[in-house]
Amino acid sequence: MDALEPFPALRSRERIVSWLTQEAARIRALDTAALAGCETFSLVPGAKSSHHCGWEEDAGKFVLALLAADWACYAQQAHREDYAHLKLAVSVFPKGFRLWLARLEGRCVPVGYTGFHPIAEPTFSLLKHSPESITSRERITPEPESFDCANYLYLYNISIIKPFRKSHVSRMLLRTLVEDMASVPSRGLAAIAVSPDGERVIERFGLRKSGCISHDGQKEMAYTSEETDTCP
Repeated sequence: MDALEPFPALRSRERIVSWLTQEAARIRALDTAALAGCETFSLVPGAKSSHHCGWEEDAGKFVLALLAADWACYAQQAHREDYAHLKLAVSVFPKGFRLWLARLEGRCVPVGYTGFHPIAEPTFSLLKHSPESITSRERITPEPESFDCANYLYLYNISIIKPFRKSHVSRMLLRTLVEDMASVPSRGLAAIAVSPDGERVIERFGLRKSGCISHDGQKEMAYTSEETDTCP
């Protein structure tokens, strides 16, 4: 069974939003009892799963599955990601995004995802020194990986649905994210937190508050690490 096979290939924004609204509601309705003992695994673009749910090279379906997990994790519309922006980030830096799924009653259900990507040095500087000048998360644009020097990385997302929080699945998600990020040399790390849980997770990466950005009329906390000089 292909893990992404059940996901539709949608093009119009209206159909994407309609499908996501319904799918996220179904995922949010799952409780701990329904998920108890189910198999969980992850996929990255271009990789093969070792759990019989293979990878089909279909970026649109992968992004749609990421968004289903995203919308299921965040109740407020302002905290949810936009399809076009997430698809751009995945297309620019695909290896930074990992989808987590649970096998439930014969189908693979998105339950969380992690994502990170390089950003330009001026963007990192804004997040560190004047985050209030950023008026949308979409201004934090993805950059291709630099092989001449270490990258400035942005933690795009770390989320998992409520029944799996503080579980072995969430611990595995974080551990795998750390391993994924270790493969990309970095000079600095930045993130945006939209909840107290998010702040606690981000602080585990050694980041500290630098101020607030605004997004969709709401204030969101910016975090950055100290900058390291790894270039000659």
